[in-house]
Amino acid sequence: MSKLLIAVIGSVFLLGSAGVMASGNKESRMPPMAAQDILNKMACEGKKDGEKTKDRVDGEMVTCPPKIKQPNFGK
Repeated sequence: MSKLLIAVIGSVFLLGSAGVMASGNKESRMPPMAAQDILNKMACEGKKDGEKTKDRVDGEMVTCPPKIKQPNFGK
């Protein structure tokens, strides 16, 4: 009986956690942002408007505040 109870509790835990992991971040109010845009935003932190910094991915110069591109994540 105890083995059955342990198996039921274990399966509920595994199925529940798998459902949470697979759900993704659908409830966030933040717009999707590419990693390159996040790095550029971090590089411009603490700099004045109009200052330039080097893009960490492309190596191009980015003027602060950086323009955020809206990525197309397979839509």
